[in-house]
Amino acid sequence: MLFNSFVFSVFLAVFFPLYLLVRRDVFARNVFLIVSSYVFYGWWDPRFLILVAVSTSVDYVAALGAAGKPVSRVDRLKSAAFLLATTAGGLGFASREDLWLVPLVLAGICTAGLATYAIDRAPEGRRRRYWLYLSLVTNLGVLALFKYFNFFATSIAAALAAIGIEIQAASLSIILPVGLSFYTFQALSRTIDCYRGRFDPAYSIVDYAAYHAFFPQLVAGPIERAGHLMPQFERVLPLTRGLVGSGALLFVWGLYQKLVIADNLAPLASGVFDDPEGGTAAATLVGVLAFAFQIYCDFCGYSNMARGLARCLGFDLVANFDLPYFARTPSEFWRRWHISLSTWLRDYLYIPLGGSRGGTAATCRNLMATMLLGGLWHGAAWTFVAWGGLHGLIQAAYRALKVESLIERHPFMTATGVLVHGAAWLATMGLVTIGWVFFRARSFGDAMAVLQNLAGVTGYSFQAFGPLLQYVVPLIAAEIYQRASNRQEIFAGGPFVIRYVAFLFVMFSLLALSAPGGQEFIYFDF
Repeated sequence: MLFNSFVFSVFLAVFFPLYLLVRRDVFARNVFLIVSSYVFYGWWDPRFLILVAVSTSVDYVAALGAAGKPVSRVDRLKSAAFLLATTAGGLGFASREDLWLVPLVLAGICTAGLATYAIDRAPEGRRRRYWLYLSLVTNLGVLALFKYFNFFATSIAAALAAIGIEIQAASLSIILPVGLSFYTFQALSRTIDCYRGRFDPAYSIVDYAAYHAFFPQLVAGPIERAGHLMPQFERVLPLTRGLVGSGALLFVWGLYQKLVIADNLAPLASGVFDDPEGGTAAATLVGVLAFAFQIYCDFCGYSNMARGLARCLGFDLVANFDLPYFARTPSEFWRRWHISLSTWLRDYLYIPLGGSRGGTAATCRNLMATMLLGGLWHGAAWTFVAWGGLHGLIQAAYRALKVESLIERHPFMTATGVLVHGAAWLATMGLVTIGWVFFRARSFGDAMAVLQNLAGVTGYSFQAFGPLLQYVVPLIAAEIYQRASNRQEIFAGGPFVIRYVAFLFVMFSLLALSAPGGQEFIYFDF
């Protein structure tokens, strides 16, 4: 379901009153959340509920074992029963042609059973590590199969063809499940934290399954940490009128970002990237900037809607964006953009690789490796790898040249500071915008064509920026207000008149300016 669809409004109208009835009983509430979340996710394709259940079942027992806790036969039976029940429920809404999945699931359960049997007989000092490996192999194996198999197969075939060896690339006719990268990383982080001793897992598979499949953030994050969100599924949560009201306002703001800004800018970006040859410099710049704001408002809008929905249910999700287009350096940009992913990459990849502990050369190497894999996380295409590599190179260069230290030596509230900080912001936004060209382009050829058009010196006119500015200017004004008042949310505090006028403007815009069609969120593809 899409948050901006009619079917979701019907879903929410049925879900919310029932949720209020059961929310004071932790077990009943979590069972209801599991069923509701599976309906929400299975609306696209009920077969993919099996993958959510596989990750849930494996990481339920793997986290216990990785934490050094005993994993009993009952725990393993609960895990298998949960997977079988979900398989039966998902396939109950699929066609008979999909019944071949049943023996596949049974084979998977048997394989997992043999793996756990082998872990039990391993030396005691290695068992926690082997439980962690079970989680890593399962989750990353599923992710590699569905998201990267065809990409690597065709890439290897192309590389061999370049040296004169012709082979037929293997390919699988499979669809990328919505949100696979998000819930895979969330599951992995919990098991890794259990292994590191940073989180103590409980024995309730119901509580964990509700956490794992929580529908507001299941398909596009934020990628939550168990230490923050999991305890909220283990207790009765307070739910006040103020909490519901602020959640609803945050949802409305996210809806405005998506329907009014992102979806209206989408045609401007598509006009440039779908046919980049021969575009004028002005039209190309408008299209590139349109995409920069489109992807921001599309993803930030989803995150705000997810956080708003969760808040209306009494749950708190982490903020995923913090005014990223105010960043003065690339590293600051990543501290403000897709925060739940950038901190995940930092904690589970960059720091284990060595972080900044080994000198400048080692730090630059670790940054490059982290950003390359971060780019690949976003999509199975070399353009995404190039986008990640570009950000890695930029951060490495800034780190080697100590640019952040140079900027901080000049306080902003001085004449020199204004120039230094302004120039740093302008340089960073230029580099980020160039990066978006590779992110959006369908091929390297298209990306180079767009960049060549941007380098043109003819065709600039102020009128060309009109369609862009009419949607972007209100957003910029709102974020300048947020920045100046140090508020993360536009409707959170501040003078009543400003909040009231802003709310009326947002509601009028939603009614009068929403783009038709209800486009999917960009990050659903990742």
